[in-house]
Amino acid sequence: MAIEQAVTSTLDNALQASTKKSDSCIWVGLSAGVDSTVLMHAAAKYCSLSGHNLRAIHVHHGLSENADAWAKQANGLCEHLSQKFSITIDCIVENVTLNQHGKSLEQAARSARYEIFSKYCQSNDVLLQGHHLDDQIETFFMRAVRGSGLAGLASIPQQRSLSRDNHCQVLRPLLALEKIQLIQYAKEHQLHWVEDESNLDSKMDRNWWRNELLPQVWRRYPEQKKSLFRTINNVQHEHALLQTLIVDKLMSKSEQQSDALIHPALKDIPSFDLSLIHGLDQSSGFSYLRAWLAQYVDILPSTVQMQIIYAEMIHARADSEPKVSWATSCLHRYQGYLYLLNAKSNSTIEVSSTIDRKNNWQGESLNGFGGYLECTEKADSFVLKPASYNIRCWKAGDVAKPTGRSTRKLKKWWQDYNVPNWARQHWPIIVDKDTDEIAVIPGLFICHGYSVSRDQLGWQVNYRVISKNDFKFF
Repeated sequence: MAIEQAVTSTLDNALQASTKKSDSCIWVGLSAGVDSTVLMHAAAKYCSLSGHNLRAIHVHHGLSENADAWAKQANGLCEHLSQKFSITIDCIVENVTLNQHGKSLEQAARSARYEIFSKYCQSNDVLLQGHHLDDQIETFFMRAVRGSGLAGLASIPQQRSLSRDNHCQVLRPLLALEKIQLIQYAKEHQLHWVEDESNLDSKMDRNWWRNELLPQVWRRYPEQKKSLFRTINNVQHEHALLQTLIVDKLMSKSEQQSDALIHPALKDIPSFDLSLIHGLDQSSGFSYLRAWLAQYVDILPSTVQMQIIYAEMIHARADSEPKVSWATSCLHRYQGYLYLLNAKSNSTIEVSSTIDRKNNWQGESLNGFGGYLECTEKADSFVLKPASYNIRCWKAGDVAKPTGRSTRKLKKWWQDYNVPNWARQHWPIIVDKDTDEIAVIPGLFICHGYSVSRDQLGWQVNYRVISKNDFKFF
């Protein structure tokens, strides 16, 4: 049958590409509705023949008075299919509390589901979801009327990674199949499923499209679903091609230009040279920025947010340092560059293990201060005298006198060394333990009186702001 063929083909392709396919687990996002019930049945049949492990995840949102019954139905289905196909199917039921905070109920529920998926699914696993052609078309129309570009009109991808940190492959083998085909399959195999009563509420956008408008479209154009399927596939292909071409062009231009205005300690932070889009019209600039951002974040700015970025950042005064946030991301502008940072809290730099003060420091390397402080022994004229120091963040009124230079406010030195405001507040400053006088600012300079004599052994101190590859910067 078409459904079993689609599931088999999708899983064969995905698991053959896995380097450790014998260790892979096949997960199914099981709501207990007809879509996921059919998918669960087809996946159970596949695993009974292939020997792969199969597990289900049911997320209990608690939004319906029937939610407990749905969880029970999911468990019962897994027990039934385990007996039918002589395999073991574990069903994990997770209760969640939705955190809306500026999100719609649908967005909050989706975020909660994906948090649970990330909790259980490993990078070598696959996660099956029951989205079908009708879901795809609804998404296409909803995004079209919102003014989406190619990225939005590409709608639901057939395959993608669960997240940037979790490479479990999310697979949607039923995207080319209509809902009616799934219902027919369920009836033929005498499957039972639940109906979410909220699906009848046409006050919700998706339900209005599903229940009110699209049925009229299909009565007028009964054979056009497959045509729309081809349209969406074409959009997905052209969007992927455009992304590749733009990213290649950005990389080519970046290689030709100097990043002299970026402090070496910030090289790991994603940055965008605004000169790359100088002279381009706004629509083209949008395309370049989105292509750059798509390399690092899952949630891109909306059209309105992109317009704000253009108005408040691209066209800002050269000496200003504006900031624009969305979702969990934040853009800062400094000296002609955009820097992409985390916006989960008031602190733009978040690390899993951080400190903001260290007493009695004696040359050990540290994770903290928003980055990595490295200290190595070296014989040179411009290395720090070994001693016991304190490390702290900068404060108003700090002054410094680099070796051979004048005494100035630290704010002026930050500017001279191209250190943005958002980085200054976390930058480690090594100070005299007794006087609190600045001895060295890693990556900038050693102060007068704190460097070793010529060719003596001392400490070379370096600092870099961490990236997501180190401590989940994003």
